[in-house]
Amino acid sequence: MTFVKDAERAGAVSLFHGPRLRVASAVAVAVGIGIVSFAFRFNTLGGALGGFDNDHFIYLTRTDMLLWGEQPLRDFVDAELRGAWPALTYLVSAWAQQLGGRTLLPEAYLSVGALAVANAAVFLLALDFSKRWSMALLAAATTVAMVPKLYNYPKVLMLALGVWALHASLASPSLFRLGAAALATVVAALFRHDLGLYLGAGIVTALVLRDLGRWPVLVRTVGTYVGLTGLFLLPSLVWVQVYEGIPSYIRNSLASVAVERSRTELRLPSLDLAAPFTGDSLLLVTYYVFWAVPVVAACALIGRMVVSTTSATERTDRALVAGLLVMGVLVNMSFLRANLAARFGDAIVPLVLLSACTVGGASVWKSVIARRLTMTLSFVLVAQMLAAAYSFSDIALELDTSGLSDSWGKTTRRYATAKADLRSLPPDTWPATSASAAMKAAGYIARCTGPDDHLLVTGAIHEIPVLARRRFAAGQAMFKLSLYTSERDQRRALNKLEQQSVPIVLADDREFDDGFLDDYPLFAQHLESDYRQAGTIAVEGEPGYVVFVETRREPVHVDSELGLPCFR
Repeated sequence: MTFVKDAERAGAVSLFHGPRLRVASAVAVAVGIGIVSFAFRFNTLGGALGGFDNDHFIYLTRTDMLLWGEQPLRDFVDAELRGAWPALTYLVSAWAQQLGGRTLLPEAYLSVGALAVANAAVFLLALDFSKRWSMALLAAATTVAMVPKLYNYPKVLMLALGVWALHASLASPSLFRLGAAALATVVAALFRHDLGLYLGAGIVTALVLRDLGRWPVLVRTVGTYVGLTGLFLLPSLVWVQVYEGIPSYIRNSLASVAVERSRTELRLPSLDLAAPFTGDSLLLVTYYVFWAVPVVAACALIGRMVVSTTSATERTDRALVAGLLVMGVLVNMSFLRANLAARFGDAIVPLVLLSACTVGGASVWKSVIARRLTMTLSFVLVAQMLAAAYSFSDIALELDTSGLSDSWGKTTRRYATAKADLRSLPPDTWPATSASAAMKAAGYIARCTGPDDHLLVTGAIHEIPVLARRRFAAGQAMFKLSLYTSERDQRRALNKLEQQSVPIVLADDREFDDGFLDDYPLFAQHLESDYRQAGTIAVEGEPGYVVFVETRREPVHVDSELGLPCFR
């Protein structure tokens, strides 16, 4: 097999340097994709917890701390890859609430809007890489259909913008573009530290391969990127050193990662040969497809490196594929763990863009068989991802709920309903009765503690302090998953607790006896000596909450709805 000499057939010339009509058409379609994908996700929100997952409130409760003027590491612990200043996962949500009000609506606009921007970016990048509308539309549709969790929008958005920065820096590694790539890497790292590693590894790999053999140029470009990345990170590193110490922060973060990986260890289901494209078998096939994409791309890249020309455009194309390949492999290794159906969406961006690159690069093969085989494999792999996502994301139901499969009128009505629901949470005035146990508990905390009080919660009930608009106690948002269980961590949290007003402790009944008491013995002792059990909050068919109140503080009155002590 041989390559044609003119590497322009590979698509080295950017789409955005083409005719204005073509550029305008691409941008118009991208905007349309963004609008449709926004409606698809936003219109399915509303109802219990505003339609957000419980885990989303892990981040929102820390956002509330920032709105109170507190910061990670300085005022509360955070060894979950987001603690370095400025902690963008929390800070951007805080900005949204400062602009749009202290309800769940700004968070919905932020997270859904960020995913919509990422979907539009994926379309434009895939179109630029593959030079085929069919591949670009397929890549964008697959990214949308994977329905990543809303709280994971930084993964999807930062990977998409990181690929954009990688592509721009390869096309022309000027100081400005390398600086933009460095800034994108740092911003990704400040959302979640490992995202910076994935982008950094991909960008460095691409820059090295682009200028391999031209050592002065290679040292200059890589050195500039690495140097600017370090410079942009410097304020964050200083913050970590001052308030935690960099070695301690790294150790604690690695320990948290180890706990999370052990908790979510991947156990692949078995393949049912009688029904390979349903249920667990479909998840297994899709998992291997996620790994097949980099395998196909790597084989195509090796073939190009063996027999291709050494023109500048060909080196740039190969470097782009190599950078995406590194990103895709790292993301697969990190994100594809237990609960695969919910995690595919986190890893999808570099993989569909890698497939788009493989399709675009296939056009340089002179052999028709080689070209068609490479393109067909890439299309089939992404199409399988889309079909799988349609199944396990229940796209038909989501389209109906959003109104998109019905009519524009239903879509706009559903948007208005979702907007109203989100704007009403948390309520300014709590109703006399609430339907769910979570709302009952949040209403009780809001009625019976003061704005300056803190709330200690144990287990997976992060939504309660957010809905009640109360800060979490002890400088620690999470008392679960065996995090922060060392004697040092517990004593630090107890010292913080002693400085705060914490009249009520709320415990998740599911995890209290077998989780909290075993993992946090010092806190269990403190709870036994300084608090008494006052009752429970429960609704039939839902998990209950155990209420503990401080023994040395006299209640002001008894809550009329739940009959529990009130302290305001």
